[in-house]
Amino acid sequence: MTDAVADDLVEQARSSFEAGDFRRAHEAGQAALIKRPLDTQLLRLVGNAAMELGRDDGVELLERAVALAPEDPEAWSDLGRALVLEGRVTSAGEAFRRVIRLQPDDHDALIGIAHTAYLSGDPAAAITALRQAVERDSGDAAALRSLLAIYRREGMVQDALATARALAELRQDDVLAALDVGELALDLGLLDEASAVFGRLRANDEEPGHEVYALHALIDVELRRERWRRALDLAIDATRVDRLGTTTDVLAFVVARVFGATNRPAPDRPDVDRALAASRQEHRRMHEEGLVL
Repeated sequence: MTDAVADDLVEQARSSFEAGDFRRAHEAGQAALIKRPLDTQLLRLVGNAAMELGRDDGVELLERAVALAPEDPEAWSDLGRALVLEGRVTSAGEAFRRVIRLQPDDHDALIGIAHTAYLSGDPAAAITALRQAVERDSGDAAALRSLLAIYRREGMVQDALATARALAELRQDDVLAALDVGELALDLGLLDEASAVFGRLRANDEEPGHEVYALHALIDVELRRERWRRALDLAIDATRVDRLGTTTDVLAFVVARVFGATNRPAPDRPDVDRALAASRQEHRRMHEEGLVL
């Protein structure tokens, strides 16, 4: 194979990869490697194409690239991502840490370290890496959301609320971010903040049929305050958009608290609390399904 033919194959591989034709990129790149087996950029290209195709040779090619260019952070990043795809999270984390040693300000590598650490059962390391990532880029909503999720799973409610507030400030039209703030404020007994957040959600969540979820959350706040008349007004409002299920049961409970027992059976407080919590979970599920980071 002449150098000119090899050059042509490399160009075919590169242009095919950029066009999303990974099969052609892999085939042309493999052919070029016969002439240029020590070309680390070509090894990376063919290795990444192999990973896109789900082929077995992707990691091997990328390992060859880092062996030839151990000071190349991009090669280590490629290898880290490939190892994650193969489920080798410990090795992937080591690759991402190698990137940070070579390039300390690499934001994506910090995210990689965080995810692999959490998958490896080390939430503290994941939190540290995500905090560093957010310090470097406070506008990274995905990193904030990941940090928030870990805080919530680990029961770090105060940290979770601070992160949720930052995310909600960053993405002021994000209903899910607002829900996080409202729910965490509710958990911490910050009822004025929870009421303000759910009140804004009532006005701002424009999805059809979603007003009732904000009303249920506002009712929950008032039940915790034992402001029964205000809870009754909100329950009556909720019946405008929902006359079945949770709303009807909550209304019956509040009516009994305000006016005393009636002939109509009413649920007890634990049942109402569970129903309102389930309403918030359903509201969250609907927005999580359409989540765009």
